[in-house]
Amino acid sequence: MQLPRKNIRFRRRHAMQTCQWVVAMLALSLLMSPALADETPEGRAGRLLKVGLALAERTCYLEALDPLNEAAQLLDEAGRQNTRIYADVLLAIAETKTKGRIHQSFPSAYIKAALKDVQAANKLRERLQDIPRQQLAQGYYLEGVIHKRFFLRDEQARECFRKAVEVDPGFAPAKRELSDL
Repeated sequence: MQLPRKNIRFRRRHAMQTCQWVVAMLALSLLMSPALADETPEGRAGRLLKVGLALAERTCYLEALDPLNEAAQLLDEAGRQNTRIYADVLLAIAETKTKGRIHQSFPSAYIKAALKDVQAANKLRERLQDIPRQQLAQGYYLEGVIHKRFFLRDEQARECFRKAVEVDPGFAPAKRELSDL
């Protein structure tokens, strides 16, 4: 049974209005927080990261990219590209662009940019000392998924999945992808 076109348009409009409402509420809560004037760039970027992740969780991928890109730009301008939060922001941007391509037909240019972002995040995380193994494995896994699913580069994907399993032997998604290749 096919739904009437009217229902489909209503659902799309309702979903867009919901995303706009969520963006407005999250932005308002971000602006209303105390002590914004003397906050560090890492603190503001952390807040923007939380907003972006909350929007991405609600499948508002395009809207989520705004605070995430703002956080990355803020850290760039402050010269804080070698911090853990910068790696987290880059990985969140890559994940959001990938999910947007899968679920909302983002243009392929987003995937090319997502690959660069996740590779930069992985290199940065390799250099940092306090990164949990599972987070590093997650970055390698995402890079492998992008290679496998969007660029059809099985050898490079296999290498990324191997790195993920080497870093965290209990990381099941990477093991599953390795067995599929």
